[in-house]
Amino acid sequence: MKILGISSATKVVSIGLIDDDQVLLETTIADMAAEKIVFYVEAAGIKPEQIEGIAVAQGPGSYSGLRGGLATAKSLAQTLKVPLVGVSTLAAIAYNLIDFEGTMAVKLDARMDEFNFALFGAHQGQLKRLTDDLVLTEAKIKEFLSNVTGELKVVDGSKYHPYGINVARLGLLKIKAGETADPLKLVPQYSHMPNIRVFKTS
Repeated sequence: MKILGISSATKVVSIGLIDDDQVLLETTIADMAAEKIVFYVEAAGIKPEQIEGIAVAQGPGSYSGLRGGLATAKSLAQTLKVPLVGVSTLAAIAYNLIDFEGTMAVKLDARMDEFNFALFGAHQGQLKRLTDDLVLTEAKIKEFLSNVTGELKVVDGSKYHPYGINVARLGLLKIKAGETADPLKLVPQYSHMPNIRVFKTS
């Protein structure tokens, strides 16, 4: 099943295209324009109409990045008439270390002296979520991790990124499980609501 993964949640913007276990395309890109993504897909020898599903990093992450990525993913899914799924940014980061055996604690800067945080169990190439995506202070994270037993790896989101190829892999699992989203209802998952200032005009 050919799944296109789109990630613009962090400063590294990327896409990935898989056909089940086979990687067809993996690249970073300058922006989330749909025509740019189609260009790369076609350059990989795949026609856009061959894509069978779209997966997008839904958050947490950059306010403008998430909005742009979701807008493009929704547009492509509706144009191609294929399933759409949202994938946790933290899960996509964890997938970088999928061969690790034990518990992974993924943290990503959420600003305001807080971090986006989640625990995942990794075993034999499978990722299992152990907590929801949380927003915690450094002190709370240390307290949280003090209760974890066995092998533990802290995964820093400033060093590992939620690449589009990982979004595609996780999206494939969700699509096969029937966990698809309505393009009109899929929204970014922010750790904090954006601080938007409204200026009065005279």
